[in-house]
Amino acid sequence: MNTRRLALSLAFLLVLTLVPIPSIQATQHEDMPGMDHESMAPGAEQPPFDQQFIDMMVPHHEGAVAMAEIAQLRATHPEILELAGSITQSQAAEIGQMRAWRRAWYGSDVTPPMSQMPMLTMQPGMDRMMSMDMARDVEQLRIVPEPFDKAFIEMMIPHHQSGIDAAQLALTTAERPEIRQLATSIIADQQREIEQMQVWQLSWYGPELPSAPVDVPIGTTP
Repeated sequence: MNTRRLALSLAFLLVLTLVPIPSIQATQHEDMPGMDHESMAPGAEQPPFDQQFIDMMVPHHEGAVAMAEIAQLRATHPEILELAGSITQSQAAEIGQMRAWRRAWYGSDVTPPMSQMPMLTMQPGMDRMMSMDMARDVEQLRIVPEPFDKAFIEMMIPHHQSGIDAAQLALTTAERPEIRQLATSIIADQQREIEQMQVWQLSWYGPELPSAPVDVPIGTTP
């Protein structure tokens, strides 16, 4: 009996060695939808920073222009209407300039859509695997309830700030003087517009009041 059991055990082990086991490494990417396999490869070469900056800033500007065009239809304050017109004109011109540079320097003027705006690589060798859906922000503004002007300010201020952050990185990282000069203009223009919107926000809607604290009886937990 013991000899029979030993023989069966050895046969079972032999079968296990012959059955192929799926490779975890070969299948792990299939469980991660939306990831760029090329960017996940170890040592994958990133585009030059100047190209990354254009590929990020063009859809970022396109988002601002789209938001400004909505404001031209819905805003009630003449100040917002004037700001929206300025944003549309200035940033559309910068989009055209960046596309021309991309075509001259990298052979194509095609940039990512607003729905897939890439994030900048912050450090050398760091994979650029994240993106933002700028188109979603535009659609949110399109259907936002009144007062529209308040919502526009609350959305445009952080939008401008993210553009300033990218431009400040370009000042120390970009190789081409044209990109550094554009970054300087972006910082100056959008910082000025942020400060103006903050003044309007305070004047028209007052300071944001903190939430009232919730009274919790002693001996209980919230």
